[in-house]
Amino acid sequence: MNKTKVIASAAIVAAVAGGCIQVKTESEIKPIHITMDVNLKVDKELDRAFADETQKKPRGDFAQIKAILERGVAGITNLGMIEPRDGASDDDRIFIAESNARRRKRFEDVAASSGVKLETVQRRKAQKMRDDVPVGSGIWCQADDGSWSRK
Repeated sequence: MNKTKVIASAAIVAAVAGGCIQVKTESEIKPIHITMDVNLKVDKELDRAFADETQKKPRGDFAQIKAILERGVAGITNLGMIEPRDGASDDDRIFIAESNARRRKRFEDVAASSGVKLETVQRRKAQKMRDDVPVGSGIWCQADDGSWSRK
């Protein structure tokens, strides 16, 4: 009988001890690395798609857009579009609308090829455009929160 109690006690101790064993697993997630890779890819594709848009040597339609921006009758939105402001002529407004249609198509192409949302591409381009605007130029820029100011 003592033997039975010892075996039963040992079985109970083994069962209780077995229930306390823990297995620890670890996984590593690197969202910052992934975000940077996506941003770099989007930036490269934006640079390629908007190669004619440089503040120093504007080409094509962007030369006219730059002139409109510098006159203060249009501004750069927080989605990378050009928005007419007070003083824009009907011709300016027509040109801006046509230019924005082409811009939107470029944004859609970059979004599709890089696999990110359209708004993400637009916001990246808007930030790059704001960064490229020279301080003291007087060009209207819309901040991410929707407020407008002259740079």
